[in-house]
Amino acid sequence: MPYVPKQYASAKRFIQQYTDLGNIVDPDDKARCAAYSLYDDFYRNRPETFEVTLRESTDTEIYIPSSKKIVNGTAMYLAVTPEFQVKGGNATAVKALLEDIWAREEMGRKFVRAKKDNLAMGDYVWYLTADPSKRDRDKISINVVHPSSYFPIYDPEDETRVIGCYLVDLVQDPRPGATKGEKVARRQAYYKTPEGVVSECNTYEIGRWDDRYLERDEIRKVSTVVQPFLIKGIPTLPLYHIPIDSPTGSSWGTSILSGIEYVINAMNQSITYEDLTLVLQGLGVYVTTAGPPVDPVTKKPMKYRMHPGSVLEMSQGDEFNRVTGVSSVSPFQDHIQLLDDWSLAGTGLSDIATGNVDVAVAESGIALAFKMGPILAENGDRELEIKAKWDQLVYDLVHYWFPAFEGIQPGDGIKAEIVFGDPMPVNRDAIVTEVTTLADGGYILIDEVRTKLEK
Repeated sequence: MPYVPKQYASAKRFIQQYTDLGNIVDPDDKARCAAYSLYDDFYRNRPETFEVTLRESTDTEIYIPSSKKIVNGTAMYLAVTPEFQVKGGNATAVKALLEDIWAREEMGRKFVRAKKDNLAMGDYVWYLTADPSKRDRDKISINVVHPSSYFPIYDPEDETRVIGCYLVDLVQDPRPGATKGEKVARRQAYYKTPEGVVSECNTYEIGRWDDRYLERDEIRKVSTVVQPFLIKGIPTLPLYHIPIDSPTGSSWGTSILSGIEYVINAMNQSITYEDLTLVLQGLGVYVTTAGPPVDPVTKKPMKYRMHPGSVLEMSQGDEFNRVTGVSSVSPFQDHIQLLDDWSLAGTGLSDIATGNVDVAVAESGIALAFKMGPILAENGDRELEIKAKWDQLVYDLVHYWFPAFEGIQPGDGIKAEIVFGDPMPVNRDAIVTEVTTLADGGYILIDEVRTKLEK
């Protein structure tokens, strides 16, 4: 599917450093994969990503982890407490197996990590696999694929329909005589056919695997890893791509950090200037009418050595004075705070969502709703996409993977989906007071009180 023009324009200056993309043919794919690396580096606060400009002499460069605050703060209120809801059919057995897989695959941990990576990079890919040789109830696994390895194949007659996909990574060249470190591209392919999904795996020369764009004579196959075979009983592709904040007309997501790259860079630059100012004010800048000290042996000029207990020898009439530094760094801090406020506002985060809690606001339901409204509204839209893809994944598990690999039939009329909890922070004291007041007034039964308090 074509990209929205300039989808990664705000990151153009920063992604130019990611040049190791020789295995990717399509320029749009190159921009997408470079953006993944960029925003992952932003999230992890890697200095080389947005190197600040230093003014004269300082060894100190300060990089604020503002990207991590934005991503983690947003993820805290996105798709919280996921649970499976199964009704009808063979609901008991189906739900038990879903929960077994969730626990065995450590999906709680993976899901938390997925939310953060999804927000930071804009895309995330879940991957279903099965091993028939394993014991019952252990055959199906849910894995993660980095989105830079995922390349969908679109129907040439309908660009909204995915009819296959490639998973591509680099592996050791298997050919005899290849030296250690020589790489080839390994391409795991899945194709939809009238009979079902066909899988195959081959290796190719670097940059010579993408038959979506290259001509037949440009493809350079190296070896066959797995011959083509039909995955029996599975008519759907085993990969589930979840985009976040997709622009209209694009199938790919956009990082939550997109559009504020320069603000983040400006904050790092400003805090570095502030630190430099403090250094200069603390250690001082000095001026002298004397020349530099001279080495008594080599007679060459030397640098002044200033430390506690040192003595500087001056000729009569020479001066050596300290220049008074600035008296306050408040302008820097005000500027940094302004940049930080605008970066949070641009992503929908309020101060209370990042842990800066005003007690009066937190205890007022209406004030809290207004404060949390923007981020909850933004996340509500994102949650629709996450839920849609997870409902699709759960549907495929229940109707195809469980019968094919675990021998569990869904039964007639079964409906299985994933549901998320309410992300709004709860004031427990206020709820207990409200429930007990209603009970004392005789407006609710004791069983209703017990049910409400158990939650």
